[in-house]
Amino acid sequence: MAEPIVMVLTAMLLGQVVMSVPVLLINRATRAYRLPLALFLIACGVLALNAIVPVVFPDWYQIYTVVGFPMLFVLCPALRLYIEGLTAQTHWTLSKATLKQFVLIWPALGVSCLMALLPMQQHQALFVTDEAPGGLYAVILAGAMLVLMCLWLFECGLTLLVIAKRLLAFRAALKARYSNLDDPRIFAAKRLVFISVCIWVLALSSAFLSSLLGHTILTLGSEMLIALILIWSLTFFAMQQSSPLLAPEADCALSKQGTPDTSLSEGSISKYSKSALDEFQSARIVNKITHAMQDNQLYLDADLTLQKLSQVSGVSPNYLSQVLNETLQMNFFDFVNHWRIEASKSRLLASQDSVLHIALEVGFNARSSFYKAFKKETGLTPGEFRRENVSASE
Repeated sequence: MAEPIVMVLTAMLLGQVVMSVPVLLINRATRAYRLPLALFLIACGVLALNAIVPVVFPDWYQIYTVVGFPMLFVLCPALRLYIEGLTAQTHWTLSKATLKQFVLIWPALGVSCLMALLPMQQHQALFVTDEAPGGLYAVILAGAMLVLMCLWLFECGLTLLVIAKRLLAFRAALKARYSNLDDPRIFAAKRLVFISVCIWVLALSSAFLSSLLGHTILTLGSEMLIALILIWSLTFFAMQQSSPLLAPEADCALSKQGTPDTSLSEGSISKYSKSALDEFQSARIVNKITHAMQDNQLYLDADLTLQKLSQVSGVSPNYLSQVLNETLQMNFFDFVNHWRIEASKSRLLASQDSVLHIALEVGFNARSSFYKAFKKETGLTPGEFRRENVSASE
């Protein structure tokens, strides 16, 4: 008899999957990149049934293994494709090329067909009592499963590396477009990637250590509880993410104060290496964005983005990014924070307002972000800067 807590947690996990999948897919605009997440959740739900089917429905266990075994090979590519869609910098859709990532599902389906033909007694020995397989057919099936499981573990490790690499590129791309990383949408996206990594580290380490030590590291109830929390968190933040953060925006270079600079906007989608910008044009752009920051005090806008600066300055986002990276040697995030830190210095010395008040006043969304940026810029915390400069003036 399955433990009551295991049955309750399994039911809760299945309920979470059943409720979440339709909600994730209901919006047609986000369906393309959310479909891999829906597949991942469905596979998790099917695999979670392994905790109760052999105990509660033993007569159906062979059918369950036939259906459940291929689900294991849906997890890696589905999660990888979801993270890829979520962090994409161009319009992302599923294609034949992306579907090639499900390469292991085909041999897994072949093994499932062999499972379906396995005599009930040999199936019990192989999957329930964990006895040595008897007969050539069962030995071949066990060998094929072992090979596939080794390939799956390798795929798990590869997935973790791919997600980590994607995360680093994603963070760099966010800093190239946003001036604050404390925005709720960015927070949700970062938590999504973090939880995805946690899920994979848990699954990989549990499978590896259990095989190495010959017994499970956690109790079945503990594993189900952790899985429930992680999957709930994953779906919670996924539902808050209405669209990929780096989805292409309309390249509007129209200034709010004048006409667009067509000489700088033309060909903005080209790569830096193909850009026709020379030193004179780069200097002009630096002058434009400097005046935009000074005259309009754009840095005070906590929601300032590269697109907004593009609209005010009349320079295309592509050229702005190029000039910031190649001429000023900084990304958009650091460029705006530099202006905010400079504005905060006079406020720190001229008033006794709290650090949090000043941080919010100059465009930061959080005290921690202000401290980190200020320390990076000056080598001091805001409090240390205030004390040192006040004492020096006295």
